[in-house]
Amino acid sequence: MWSKLALNIPKFWYIKIMIKIKRNNSFSLLLLIPLLLILVLAYLFKEQYLNCITKDFFLCIKSKKYVSPVRKFAFRYPNDYPIAYKTGDELKTQYLSDFNSIEWVNFSSKFYPEAGGNRLGSIIVEKSTPYKNIKEYANKELSNFEVPMKIEFIKIGGKDAVCSSLKTQVPTFKIQRDTCYFFHKKELYHVAFDYDDYYHKFPVEYYKKAKELILSTFIIN
Repeated sequence: MWSKLALNIPKFWYIKIMIKIKRNNSFSLLLLIPLLLILVLAYLFKEQYLNCITKDFFLCIKSKKYVSPVRKFAFRYPNDYPIAYKTGDELKTQYLSDFNSIEWVNFSSKFYPEAGGNRLGSIIVEKSTPYKNIKEYANKELSNFEVPMKIEFIKIGGKDAVCSSLKTQVPTFKIQRDTCYFFHKKELYHVAFDYDDYYHKFPVEYYKKAKELILSTFIIN
């Protein structure tokens, strides 16, 4: 009897230890799952996916991130959008003028400061402006057009912004430009989106979603 008991004691403790290990593993797993979720959410937040993932999941997940070289702002944009940019100093060196800009981003394969051309849009940070707030800017700059404009007040990067929509009819194709404006530290941001039948071959809905992607992920440092 005692010999049998002696032989069973190690087995008893082995089973008890294995049960304890399994319980600890289960507990560790329960702790690991929320930790992984927190890390994933932190990454999505840092890379600005959270604001766009509910708008268009695939466009958001496959998007690229632009970070200003002068650390002014950042945003996500469609992965098939071309992008070119210049700082104010680079503009002055190449074009002998900075065009009153701290930074200028073009959604085009080649940078050019002129209007028109094969460009999906642009983002310009204007370094000085006489206006005190965005409502004053809207009243003085967006209300004097011969062609009626659609005006909408929204938030971009936590800032009060105004967006205008202008359509122009031309004999060969139509041009549409949506531009949003907002202030940060007395600097005026222009965020423009261009669409015309001649250059842009995808349905207009795609460009509208691209606009939502850029605006929803726009942050200011």
